[in-house]
Amino acid sequence: MHHLLKKIVAGIAPLFPLAVLRRNPSFPPILPFYHVVSSIPLPYINSYKVRTPEVFEAELDYLLQHFEPVTLDELLEHPGNGKMHLSFDDGLKECYTIIAPILKRKGIPATFFISPDFVDNRAMFHRFKRAILESKGVLLKGERVFTHDMNNELDELAAANGIDFTQYKPYMTMQQLKSLQNDGFLIGAHSLNHPEMWLLSEEEQYRQVAQSMQWVVDNFVPKIKAFSFPFTDDGVEMSVFKRLQSEGVVDVTFGTAGLKYDTLHHHYQRIPVEIANNRSIKKTIHFEFLYYHLRELWSKNIVER
Repeated sequence: MHHLLKKIVAGIAPLFPLAVLRRNPSFPPILPFYHVVSSIPLPYINSYKVRTPEVFEAELDYLLQHFEPVTLDELLEHPGNGKMHLSFDDGLKECYTIIAPILKRKGIPATFFISPDFVDNRAMFHRFKRAILESKGVLLKGERVFTHDMNNELDELAAANGIDFTQYKPYMTMQQLKSLQNDGFLIGAHSLNHPEMWLLSEEEQYRQVAQSMQWVVDNFVPKIKAFSFPFTDDGVEMSVFKRLQSEGVVDVTFGTAGLKYDTLHHHYQRIPVEIANNRSIKKTIHFEFLYYHLRELWSKNIVER
């Protein structure tokens, strides 16, 4: 029923002018996030449709027509309706080669969330490995469920089929990250190696946040200590959130639940742009606003903990 409702809302939302959908002045800030932009297919990504530079620019132009782009510290000082902050997860090299030059040209601030284990291509996200194996016909999509030792199993499967994961270089280098910071972008943390947080123990959830955030602090000394949860914040223990705040590990954290408020102080929900049934940014934004109105009717527009 929930899935059907969202499908109906997505279908009718573009029929409403955005000015009408935005009449409520109490909306959360607009926090769209992407992963990558590329003009060529990327064999390690098959779970969402990658935007081309042309499509990405057009989507930015749409956002700029309706929202005010601000830095993260400006957002935290004045998180009012109409403010927008863009972010990009996973630290893929196209963030440096394609995305950042477009953002600079348009004067749009942004945060890039990084998993330290992947910097300089020292390791690779397990879903990227699986996508490569699927692109080579070694696995069918969704064919096999791996155990907790997933990375080793994927490596063994690749070796048995003559596939070398190290030939793929998806990620930014430390030098490129430093360059992004020098250009005024913020570097944040995105866990050590992008695990499914809901599968981890409470202590491991904390470690993933604390150690990745400390790596960012040690290497970039950011003005704001920002962390975005990989996949989702669902399943992250309340005690972890409280410990992170009480120990000053983070200044702000982010989930991926769309246009919603959160009961936690300094925890914000972002809008996934690429994975929502491959909708355009216009359809995504219209959907989020209309769905917010509907959730508000049932007091479901706030993430409860």
